[in-house]
Amino acid sequence: MLRLVGIPSAEKRINDYPHQMSGGMRQRVMTAMALACDPDLLIADEPTTSLDVTIQARILDLIAELQDRHHASVLYISHDLAVVRSVSDRVAVMYAGQLVEIGPTARLLSEPSHPYTRGLLAARPQGRRERGRLQAIAGTVPELVDPPPACRFHPRCPHAAPICRRQEPSLLRLDSADHQVACFLYHDAARVGVPVADMPLEGTS
Repeated sequence: MLRLVGIPSAEKRINDYPHQMSGGMRQRVMTAMALACDPDLLIADEPTTSLDVTIQARILDLIAELQDRHHASVLYISHDLAVVRSVSDRVAVMYAGQLVEIGPTARLLSEPSHPYTRGLLAARPQGRRERGRLQAIAGTVPELVDPPPACRFHPRCPHAAPICRRQEPSLLRLDSADHQVACFLYHDAARVGVPVADMPLEGTS
């Protein structure tokens, strides 16, 4: 398993202590330990952190091979949107512990609906974009020790309404593609019969 995840001289390194390995090598050892169990469900929490792109691709290919060979499911947890796009069928976006949007990967990343998802995607560096400041989401992440029963994104949301400060929105199905969003903008649209596609939601800056 150590050889499969790219550990050089695996037979010699098998007895090494963690402090004798780099951060990237320790990450690969953890991946090898998880894959050695042949799990039905593999929860991969930032599996490519601290890895260069070559080893990153090898780890992702190895996980995909395990998934195919053993008909396993994989739950990826990642901040790397490029990895998310390449490995997932469906994406769930969370903010401060709340699920704000969920849907098929291609649909969600090309047509994001929640203000946080839009802001997150707008903040990505773009190679074709002219030099200048990157877009950012204003404000800071809220304190989560005793969060209020409300939308936790509302202090940073340019579309926040009074109800957002009092109540947590539930997930609302947007279309037949099983695209769901937790945002009162869409709850209001559903109540008055306005098609979601006609909602004037600007990207977060």
